Amino acid sequence: MRHGIAYEPHDWKGSEFERPLTDEGLERTRAVAKALKKEKKLELAQVWTSPLVRAKQTAEIVADVLGVNVFESRALEPGARLKVLEKALQKDALPDPVLLVGHEPDFGMLVGELTGDGLGRPFKKAGVAYLTGGFNAGGMKLNWHLAPKDLLKD
Repeated sequence: MRHGIAYEPHDWKGSEFERPLTDEGLERTRAVAKALKKEKKLELAQVWTSPLVRAKQTAEIVADVLGVNVFESRALEPGARLKVLEKALQKDALPDPVLLVGHEPDFGMLVGELTGDGLGRPFKKAGVAYLTGGFNAGGMKLNWHLAPKDLLKD
């Protein structure tokens, strides 16, 4: 899952690390999390997140709605790559099923690596993809990839 709608860098006076979700981003992320629970019957063991504030806020909302804990991993910071993630997940024992929360363009490229097709799949803010299989290059199947508008009945 990509983090929700955050303040644009030019509208934010603090550090990039601390750039938060907007009020709209908070609301939309909660609505997406509720839709994932209700429409997709999503159940998780844990939510893993980038340490950047906007990703942590997204992860905390989803975890709250789904009743699970959040685990923070630097491997999900901007620039996340499959090799780094594989090492982190081996070290910290990835629970199953898990939701990863991070950034673009990393997650779009990561899906292409995990499915083995190499296709970049851009994620909208608060967009989510559901993959199954082994967490390694070419080891997963993409079951669905949705933008918030696909989940929300506006």
